[in-house]
Amino acid sequence: MEKLARTPAVVMNMLYSGIGIARSLGEHGVPVIGLSSQRRAYGHFTRYAKVRQCPDSRNEPEALLPFLLQLGEELGAPSVIFPTRDDDVLFLDRFRRELESKFILTIPESAVLNACLNKWETYQWARRAAVTAPKCWLIETEADVHRVLEEITYPCVAKPVSTHHWRREGNWNLVGCRKAIGIGSREELVAEYAALGRADQRLLLQAMVPGADDNLVIAACYLNRDAKWVAGFNTRKLLQIPEGFGTGCIVQAADRTELFDSTARLLETMRYTGIAEVEYKWDEAKREFHLIEINPRPWDQHRLGPACGVDVIYLAYCEHAGLPVPAIRKRPSNVKWIAEDSFLLAALQLIRRRDPKLRRLLELARGKRIYAIWSMRDPLPWLAYMIMLFIPYLAKTGASWLVRKGTFGASDPHEGDPIYQRKSAKG
Repeated sequence: MEKLARTPAVVMNMLYSGIGIARSLGEHGVPVIGLSSQRRAYGHFTRYAKVRQCPDSRNEPEALLPFLLQLGEELGAPSVIFPTRDDDVLFLDRFRRELESKFILTIPESAVLNACLNKWETYQWARRAAVTAPKCWLIETEADVHRVLEEITYPCVAKPVSTHHWRREGNWNLVGCRKAIGIGSREELVAEYAALGRADQRLLLQAMVPGADDNLVIAACYLNRDAKWVAGFNTRKLLQIPEGFGTGCIVQAADRTELFDSTARLLETMRYTGIAEVEYKWDEAKREFHLIEINPRPWDQHRLGPACGVDVIYLAYCEHAGLPVPAIRKRPSNVKWIAEDSFLLAALQLIRRRDPKLRRLLELARGKRIYAIWSMRDPLPWLAYMIMLFIPYLAKTGASWLVRKGTFGASDPHEGDPIYQRKSAKG
């Protein structure tokens, strides 16, 4: 058992999710090796992992494979490997046969994985499992757009069938650096498809569930290797950046256990195994939750799990390392997770614009908090972020503002504001 207790964990990409995984496991004494293709990633400085530079799973998968095989040789016994992006999941699945002799993969089987990453297949599985989901239409060609124009209800949402297709090199700019697009009319749909189709002809149209971002609720969970529910907890998004179709910036632990039955039914029907983040949106008018998507891997806010008594990362590690699964002591929590880099940049932009939304932003951040980067017990990643990224950002934008002010007089406060594409960097 002592030998098993030293089974190392390998974490792919040391950003929000990766740092969180290293901290969850490191706090239990698990040796962690972090992998990073970014030379200026703040996660390199965590005390909970030894970080190695490596090729990127998105852009250099063929180069990453021999790197990992060599790492596996060095480690000796198989180690537990955790992905943090869809590209990592796809890489592990693509080279599953080659990697399984050196690593213990924490991802579902290929067919199940593809069903989660393909939003149309997810919708079909929801229907089979009798889980409420917004009506969807699959677009594969321009002819399909014109065929469904009459039956689609507006507003609707245009999404990639598989998110990673929009993330490929060049496609992200073609889609306007957007992960989803609200469509208000037939004319908008035709115009948007003309642009989106250049990145990927396939498109999912989804009926829009009304309501603000704080109607988005997560059922986070772990299912064992027999595809049986082990434990789960809930979170609720309070703020997304950008608003509407962005990434969670302030997310709070919640108590919506009524979602567990439908989530377990869906995932067990699919024969899902591993860590999952299942997102729903509450429809106030219909008084029901609608399934939005399944995220088949660790996600940014998984560190809220320990605050709720359910650390899905450690649960996954223990089962895959052959250790006894720890007892679940679920407890209520109202802790908030804050992506402080996004929060700071949003606050600075609101200050520059003298935007009254600043007060609301600060109010949302009140209460007991944990952070994506900062930790009292692991402060170096935060210091690295400040020195390598935030202070240079302040200097650059401050100088730019002074130049515009001195040259042109009072300028449009929105002019020149950078769009902080955190998601494009972390994938």
